[in-house]
Amino acid sequence: MKRTQKQILILITGLFILSLNHCIFESISTGISGLSKSSDSLESLSGSIKGISKSVSSILSSSSSDDDKKENTYLKDVRDLTAMHVQNGFQEIEFKNDLSVLALQNGLTNWKSLKVTYVGIGSGLKKAGVSEDKFQTFVQGLGTSKPEVIQSIQKGFYQL
Repeated sequence: MKRTQKQILILITGLFILSLNHCIFESISTGISGLSKSSDSLESLSGSIKGISKSVSSILSSSSSDDDKKENTYLKDVRDLTAMHVQNGFQEIEFKNDLSVLALQNGLTNWKSLKVTYVGIGSGLKKAGVSEDKFQTFVQGLGTSKPEVIQSIQKGFYQL
């Protein structure tokens, strides 16, 4: 009987080990399946984030593109306004009032603080046919303590 008992004990132990292996295999399989589902979720999330990122980039680039268009339109408007005033007998007060109105029409509240205003003024002086000598006299007569204003006016006169 001892031999039969040993065989039964070995058989039971073997079945127990097989059963345990099956349980371990099922746990691992379930874990891998869960990881696979998590991986799919992460891939989906990653795709969503990439899509959102592209949308934000598109919005930002179109926004800066719109800002560039607005600034360019304002510059041309200032150029044309300046040329008109110079050609029709420049009156400083009228010109400043018209610049204020023009800036407001372009959604700007403080034209004096914008370099583009001064670039437009320089460009308008050139468009009006102001000679180099008269332009230099004009620049010297500004008497401003802001060199960036003079540089912007010169940029508009010489480069545009």
